Parts: sequence; C-alpha cells; structure tokens
Amino acid sequence: MNESSATARLFEVIKQMSQDEQLNLLKELERRLFKWTRKRKREPFFMVVNYSVEDRFYTSHILDISAGGVFIETRIPFTAGQEVSLTFPLPDYQKHIKIIGKIVRVTQQGIGVKFKMVNQGQKVNQEPEGLRSLRRLSQI
Repeated sequence: MNESSATARLFEVIKQMSQDEQLNLLKELERRLFKWTRKRKREPFFMVVNYSVEDRFYTSHILDISAGGVFIETRIPFTAGQEVSLTFPLPDYQKHIKIIGKIVRVTQQGIGVKFKMVNQGQKVNQEPEGLRSLRRLSQI
C-alpha cells in the first residue's frame, strides 16, 4: 500500500466513526506522538516574555515552563526549527534573564520552545544559565 492510498483509507475509516470515536482516536494519536518527546514535566506558569525571532521582536505570555523549555501563547505563524531569544523580567529584581532556544512545536495556541544548552560541555540535565533563578521565583 502506498502513502496516498494509506491516507485515503485512513480518511474512509475515520469518516465512518462516530464523533466520540474520532475524538478518542485523536487523543490516542496525540498521546503516542508526543509521548516520546516530553522529557521534563511542564508546570503551568504565567509570565510576560519578550522574544525575538529572525530580528523581529514580540511580547507575549509564557503558559507553562520546565527545565527544558516553555510554551508561549502566540498566533504568529512561526516555523519549527527557528531560533528564539527569550528575555524574562524577574519580579523584584532589576535584571532580566536571557535564554536562547529553538521552536520545536507549533500549534494554533502558540509555540513550544526548547532551551539550548549554554555550551557543548554542559550536561543534558543542567539548566540553562539564568533559568535556576526563574525556577526559584516560580517555585516549580
């Protein structure tokens, strides 16, 4: 079976399902698709973030955070693979944290950004510079 006939057959089968069956299938497929990609637990976290992509500057909100990345609410059509420079204002401090990341997921609600490591020698589980301060403030 070639790719186009497999796709056509999938559509046939899905169209015959009830709406509940379709929703269950969608949830299962999303679970399988994203099961292996999430390495660190994300926690709800709401904060204003300034960021730039390809020399254009934006302001939006972080919706969740982990040691490995953030999810930013945006309607701007970014592309997975684009580099992002994030700047977080720290409450009660007169400095900002700057972290470089890469867009790894794009949805209608926003973008998933994975933090890049500071240098080649940095351990995989080590947090990017500045993120430790942010995590302490947010108590994640």
